[in-house]
Amino acid sequence: MGVGYSPKLPLLYDGTDGYYKLNKTIGEVARQNIKMVVLTCPGERMMDPEFGVGARNYLFNTEMVVHTSLRGKIMEQVKKYVPFVRIVDISLFDLQDEPGESAPTNSLGLQISYTIPSVGFDDTLAITFRS
Repeated sequence: MGVGYSPKLPLLYDGTDGYYKLNKTIGEVARQNIKMVVLTCPGERMMDPEFGVGARNYLFNTEMVVHTSLRGKIMEQVKKYVPFVRIVDISLFDLQDEPGESAPTNSLGLQISYTIPSVGFDDTLAITFRS
């Protein structure tokens, strides 16, 4: 049986790790936890209605004020729920602005650069939202 920190989501059967496939590095755990914080809407997580950013809800709002609000919400939530991670940068962009992209009218790209100072790990998580 494999050794790991947490189950990998979505849950997948894996005979090597035991019953479920596991996150085996702190980097994998951080990436998954940040992704869950960003994608979960407040109120979706049982027993903790304040968990989550609900980034998909920002899809149709392109004003800078809304983007600033989304950045602040991500920073706040990561600090609370993934405290071992330090956010370095959050970039939001309309995918239609990217060269060569033929994205739908309502699309949003999100890049979160972060570090785990205690282990010297740096990574960037990219998420794309499309209507």
